[in-house]
Amino acid sequence: MSRSTFASIAALISLVNAVPALIAPAAIASLYGVSVDAQTLLIAQLLAAAYLGYAVIAWTTRDTTETAVRRGIDAGNALPWGVSAVIWIYVASTGMTNAVGWFAAGLTVVFALGWAYFLIVDRSSESGVVAITPRV
Repeated sequence: MSRSTFASIAALISLVNAVPALIAPAAIASLYGVSVDAQTLLIAQLLAAAYLGYAVIAWTTRDTTETAVRRGIDAGNALPWGVSAVIWIYVASTGMTNAVGWFAAGLTVVFALGWAYFLIVDRSSESGVVAITPRV
């Protein structure tokens, strides 16, 4: 899978997660079997706003060819997806959510690994052989 395709899919998944949670966070929480109070709903909406930002960044930069920019985007996505994966696995394994929590855990693991993969690939392509042109 190309980086452009992966970034497009990541943008779509982030958007699909962000918009409903931004508009109806209580309904989304109920899908996971979680009861929430007003403060938790606010935090959920702030998290949804961050996912919306990830979607915009992934979509608008999906075709960039600048290696340094790609590495920054890859790292900036791998870290939060990775931390989210750890949190979701903890939440799902301790029974804080219903079975839907495991789906979210799996999704975050897939995207954390995907962004980490492209970070490694972009890093290795940056350290490739540089052509030197002789002076005349």
